[in-house]
Amino acid sequence: MAERSVSFLIAKLGSLLLEEANFLGGVKTQILSLHDELEWINSFLRDADEKRRSNRRVNLWVSQVKSLAFDAEDIIDLYMLQIVRQRQRNMVKRFMGSSKYLFTLHMLGKEMEDINRRIEKISANKLKYGVEAFETGETSARLDDGLAQKRRRDTMEEEVDVVGFEKDSDEVAMLLKQEDSRQLLVVPIVGMGGLGKTTLAKKVYNRSDVKNTFDSCAWVYVSQEYRIKDLLSRAIAQLMMHPKKELETKDEEDLVRILSGHLKEKRCMIVFDDVWKREDWDRLKLAFLVHQGEGKQQRVLLTTRNVEVAKHADPLIAPYELQLLGDEESFELFSKKVFQYQARSEERSYSKDLEDLGKKLVARCGGLPLAIVVLGGLLSTKQRTLSVWNKVLESVNWQLNEGPQQCMDILALSYTDLPYYLQFCFLYFGLYPEDYEISSEKLIRLWVAEGFIQQRGEETMEDTAEEYLEELIDRSMIQAANRRSDGGVNYCRIHDLLRDLAVSEAKKDRLLEICGSSNCSASSLSRIRRLAIHPNNSGMHPISSSTLYHLHSFLCFSKNLQKNEWKGLYVGFNLLRVLDLQNVTTLKDLPKEIGGLVLLKYLNLRRTKLRRIPHSMGNLCNLQTLDLSDTSITRIPKEIWRMQQLRHLSISGIYHPPNLVECIEKVVTKIGRSCCRRPPRVDNLRDLQTLHLPAGSWIEGGLNKLTNLRELGIDGELRLHTKALTHSIVKLKKLRVLHLWEERGIEYYLPFVSFLHHVHLYKLVLYGRLEKIPAPEDFPPYLIDLHLYCSYLKQDDQPMATLEKLPNLKILELGWDAFEGKEMICSGGGFAKLQNLILSVLPNLEDLKVEQGAFPCLQVLTIHGCEKLKMLPDGLQHVTTLHELNIGSMPREFKARVQKDTGEDWEKIKHIPSVTIF
Repeated sequence: MAERSVSFLIAKLGSLLLEEANFLGGVKTQILSLHDELEWINSFLRDADEKRRSNRRVNLWVSQVKSLAFDAEDIIDLYMLQIVRQRQRNMVKRFMGSSKYLFTLHMLGKEMEDINRRIEKISANKLKYGVEAFETGETSARLDDGLAQKRRRDTMEEEVDVVGFEKDSDEVAMLLKQEDSRQLLVVPIVGMGGLGKTTLAKKVYNRSDVKNTFDSCAWVYVSQEYRIKDLLSRAIAQLMMHPKKELETKDEEDLVRILSGHLKEKRCMIVFDDVWKREDWDRLKLAFLVHQGEGKQQRVLLTTRNVEVAKHADPLIAPYELQLLGDEESFELFSKKVFQYQARSEERSYSKDLEDLGKKLVARCGGLPLAIVVLGGLLSTKQRTLSVWNKVLESVNWQLNEGPQQCMDILALSYTDLPYYLQFCFLYFGLYPEDYEISSEKLIRLWVAEGFIQQRGEETMEDTAEEYLEELIDRSMIQAANRRSDGGVNYCRIHDLLRDLAVSEAKKDRLLEICGSSNCSASSLSRIRRLAIHPNNSGMHPISSSTLYHLHSFLCFSKNLQKNEWKGLYVGFNLLRVLDLQNVTTLKDLPKEIGGLVLLKYLNLRRTKLRRIPHSMGNLCNLQTLDLSDTSITRIPKEIWRMQQLRHLSISGIYHPPNLVECIEKVVTKIGRSCCRRPPRVDNLRDLQTLHLPAGSWIEGGLNKLTNLRELGIDGELRLHTKALTHSIVKLKKLRVLHLWEERGIEYYLPFVSFLHHVHLYKLVLYGRLEKIPAPEDFPPYLIDLHLYCSYLKQDDQPMATLEKLPNLKILELGWDAFEGKEMICSGGGFAKLQNLILSVLPNLEDLKVEQGAFPCLQVLTIHGCEKLKMLPDGLQHVTTLHELNIGSMPREFKARVQKDTGEDWEKIKHIPSVTIF
């Protein structure tokens, strides 16, 4: 990781020498000398970084190099801060001739001299104390010996490697389904970290025989850091198909009442994953006890590392203790990861000698699944040769400890094996709370803002970052929680043990600190570069630039951060690059001092109570990401249109005030006493890749020039800008996702253009009337995901006859009067690749016909709020791929037809593993 720090500094020095040479004067020679010396040192760092864990001298030398790199980076940033501020005042020439400039240059020269003296001493110590002797020889386990892998997985692919759990799954399922007179029965799964408790619970949770036993099911992650209110709202949202956002306003008592009321009426199963303490379970079970003796029987599947928690959860049921994998099961899991198929397969692309060596490696993992999967992920990137695998066998202390730390040596090996460009990316996961579902889109933007991603040819930094994330997933360092319809990662998470590793490695070099944990103190915050605030933080010290002068990033995961704790962020934090205050409900106003953070690249204020933006925000000339969605803002200052570095801008949201559109349209430039109305020049923002805004006159301000746009979302009065909008969309050929939302969709037609040449567009969301269903050739040729709302398509249009011809469509939603006809026909052979069909709030639909041969790949069907629909189509019995049917907000008579065994439509759907009625 030191290699990454120095590489980043070298790139920054090179950029400074190239772009700001006129400002450097005599200091240029010193900076060039530092640049050259660092290039030499960097050539030794890769091997030294690997050996620092086992040699104290090497560790000290690497730490000194890294500390020097951080200090030099801060010095350069502070110098650039002066230049940027003078540029903003249009006083560059005057500044260069001033005594202040000479003093600034003098101080920079002195600091560079000090840095160069330090680097000379570090270089001398390298030889003096024999550090160089430890750096010879070949790297033990690096991608130099490896294979670069890039693959995009299918959206429905199961991410979890599961072997050896068949018997366990059967036994746990039997415990859950057993007849028991008790109202609440808890089945605890217990075992050390990395043993596969969550994997087993997921396997049981997804079994059709288990799901069909209950009316509804929910999965809730608990972990050490949690708020009981969040856990309850997650359970309610899943059990009742309730929008989670509406639950955020409820207090804990209300949530208990809502959940207990549902449990009284329905037989449910809830998984509480990763419960740490007895009192955690005691708080959670309150909702099950409110209607004790009155309601339905409930089942809870609970996972924990603590045997005492497992015994306490249900004293009448012995905890299900997971065992280590046997030799055969261990090698099968290893083979799935390394060779991508079962070890027992008759085909084999590797020698018997390599198989024997693989079994030796697996045997050292002691049957621990996480260790096996991570080791397999490491070897999957390497050549399948005896010499390469032997290096791995020899490169780690395989005398594993007993207990929860058993696999840490293997995890540490996998971390040190990461190429330098992935190490910072991996450590960044240490900032997130345990069991946190991490948005990959947000994560990638943070990586770019942090400077972890370097430009690579014509590829965008975001694309490069996505490849980095996929590589971490392929190595089993990170898990893909779910994927987008195009196969990309939507949300990801990190295993607790790997997160612990990331935190401990990052803290060694003061890369991050977490407030919310018991060991966070004022002394631990000294000179750290990244700070995360987690929920349940107690006794946090107010943020002060006197102790956090070097802070580069501030991320808050707590909604209740008090103003006196964060208000100091805007003063004195000149090096801040990332400020993430998403969901901080105490934030209502930004002070004008925000404009002083001119190095800021990422600003996220989504879902705060923010009411206004100060004009000083226009000073944030380096800002790449600005997210103001779902706030209370009523006026957008014109300065935003001058932020030419913006790559991602989001201001709209379904909860924006109705006058926001009007306010944006009335951006006014005052000239003397008069005003002139003119559209903001959005074409100044040529680097924009993501744009979400309410409709306004800015559409006439050069939207067609934003040819780098990947994602565009516009909501509001689109009809006022139809010509400019359609003209622009035709030219935005790099679009991947398009949302168009006409505010008065019932009254006005939505503009529709031919998307024949939009070969990257995979997701299309249209809200508003369509004059008619477009021809198949007018849709994007590689469209995967289509959502139509309020389209009011006629019976004569027969939209299904058109949509079923789209060759790559996997997800289709018709909702809110998208179709106003009475009969919908799905022809045989139609929808060749469709996997998910949603029919929602189609009030006139009476008859749905599915001909034999239609939907050959359909997996999920949802019918919701179609009140006149008489019955399920007979053709569903031929859709053998269907594994999930969801029926909600339908008449009582319709629900009666789909009841198990007794309903008239049951024969049509009895082959479907999961049928949910809500």
